[in-house]
Amino acid sequence: MQQDKGAVPMRIFWLAVAGVFVAWGLVWVFLLPLEDRGTIGDMFGVVNALFSGLAFIGIIYTILLQSRELQLQRRELTLTRTEIEGQKLQLVAQNETLRKESFEHTFFALLRLQNEILGTMDLRGSDGQSVKGRDCFRLFCKRFRICYAEHADRHPQALESERINAAYTRFFDENQAELEHYFRSLYNTVKFVKISDVKEKRFYTNLFRSQLSSYEVVLLFYSCLSDFGRAKFKPLLEEFALLEALPRALLINSTEHLLLYEAGAFG
Repeated sequence: MQQDKGAVPMRIFWLAVAGVFVAWGLVWVFLLPLEDRGTIGDMFGVVNALFSGLAFIGIIYTILLQSRELQLQRRELTLTRTEIEGQKLQLVAQNETLRKESFEHTFFALLRLQNEILGTMDLRGSDGQSVKGRDCFRLFCKRFRICYAEHADRHPQALESERINAAYTRFFDENQAELEHYFRSLYNTVKFVKISDVKEKRFYTNLFRSQLSSYEVVLLFYSCLSDFGRAKFKPLLEEFALLEALPRALLINSTEHLLLYEAGAFG
């Protein structure tokens, strides 16, 4: 173990003092005759005063050494505190990285699930032809247009919002088996990004949006104007501009229907 540097001078000092006392004692006992010891004894008053002063100086010296040691300890504590702060920052960065990796793992799993749901879709058109995957949404949009046109013929005075809701309600009832799980997956993916603590939310919602085909976006547009998506999903579309790539030419009545959304939905 390394010896304390400040303690060494003090030991030497006190050894020297002790040596002086021993020398005086030896002189007293062995060298001086009895008749001279009384005179010499009077000299010890002066010596005592001298050694009292030396002892006082030694105490001051000890205090100075201790003060220096305290300063060194403060420096070591400061360095230790700085090192701990650095380690804390590293832990924070590591935790953020782990949280981001966990988020991305779940996010891309949700995107894969969405694609898997699309892959299981299989419709048969009015011509008897089988339609699969994303191509089903061209047929879905066609079916919705038919529902909308029929409702518009029966209720020519209805508001556009009422007409869309009624038409989509009928359309969804007829296609619920194919669409219910699909739209639930879409909503849960965007909601997951919304409630997460990830910083680049728009980056991930843009990735989500890029997975959608033109006809998927159109059907999502009308779904969120109905009772099925107006309350929960529509605000997310507007917050994250998920209709930025909306093909407006595919809308039934783009002039009036676009006004049913906040401008933020389109970027």
